[in-house]
Amino acid sequence: MEAVYIVGLLLPDIDEEKTIKNVKNYFEHEFPRLIAQSHMSLTYVQSPSFDRIGSGINTRNTQEDKIVGKLGAKEYIQITMKLISNCPHDYMVILKNYYIHNMTNIDLQELLGYGQTRCNELKNMALLYFADAFIDCYDLHVYIPENKKSDVMPTY
Repeated sequence: MEAVYIVGLLLPDIDEEKTIKNVKNYFEHEFPRLIAQSHMSLTYVQSPSFDRIGSGINTRNTQEDKIVGKLGAKEYIQITMKLISNCPHDYMVILKNYYIHNMTNIDLQELLGYGQTRCNELKNMALLYFADAFIDCYDLHVYIPENKKSDVMPTY
């Protein structure tokens, strides 16, 4: 007998493919712009000393701040780096090395000890995890409209 699971009980369903694309866009396009607007150098953001600075920040995540848009470039950078540091180990390694330090896929695979397929799976999982963690700052998710949702999860 196949197991049937109801989805969307606690959280809205997301379009994983489009959400992954949004997070990639954040790291590849928005994050470098935030660095430029903050007047920080990429080298400084990549340095180990930046990790220590970003660990005790006040993120000011009140609803009013979000509505007014008061989070500045430096705060977004600090929050991003803190969230990356708080990810599960493999996700942290992927996000920090691939998206912040611009490590190649081959070097990342070697660092993690996984082949291309598994490394790409983990990269996508890391991006989805980051989208969930970043939601208090900005929602990078793409949600599945109610009329397109499936009533059951696929069985494996």
